[in-house]
Amino acid sequence: MNERAMNEREMNERAAHPRTTAAQGAERAAARAHAAQRLATMRARARSIRRGVAALCALLFVCAFLVVYVQLVSGHDPALAVAAKTKAATTSGSSLRSSPSENSNPTGSSSSPSAVTTSQS
Repeated sequence: MNERAMNEREMNERAAHPRTTAAQGAERAAARAHAAQRLATMRARARSIRRGVAALCALLFVCAFLVVYVQLVSGHDPALAVAAKTKAATTSGSSLRSSPSENSNPTGSSSSPSAVTTSQS
């Protein structure tokens, strides 16, 4: 394209899109400021919601940890209670089933050999 065609093209574009006036520039600036303010408000709200959720999660974790800690410190450990009941049941059950002659053996082994069952695959 030659220089004259470029100038005509620029002039046509300017005619189609006139320059903004001072009032339009002020409106744009006000609109941008309003949009920036709304964006800042939205970001602040999102930040406060995130902080609230994080605080709630931390609080729930601390409460659950304290419940378990207090239960263990007070001596009410569920795992130890089950083990103690099982040990007590086996101890009392084996003492009831044993005869006095078996208790007199100092090695703790029985005098007769026990049967061993094996299987091959």
